Amino acid sequence: MEIDNFKSFIRTIPSIKEDVLNGRYTWQQLYEFYVLYGEDDKMWEPYKKSQIDLSGILEIVKNVDLDALAKSMDGIQKILDLVGGFIVKDDQKPQSRQWYDD
Repeated sequence: MEIDNFKSFIRTIPSIKEDVLNGRYTWQQLYEFYVLYGEDDKMWEPYKKSQIDLSGILEIVKNVDLDALAKSMDGIQKILDLVGGFIVKDDQKPQSRQWYDD
């Protein structure tokens, strides 16, 4: 049945629900568009692109080596601690008095 295919297709692009709730489209309009032009029409591209971008990001995150990331963060923390130590030492140095300070 065409309605079942439409429902399955819409489930693959959940972001379209926002446009229905905002009044941009009705479910009837989207269904008629789906029946007339199919799921490969340019109308669906913005919704599919947002899904592709999200899945691409998820794929990148999934492939992150957490051990390497932790080691990098440890290195950055050591550098920040070292720099912070220099800054604190400079602030705590007693200022030398000049002859005109007396």
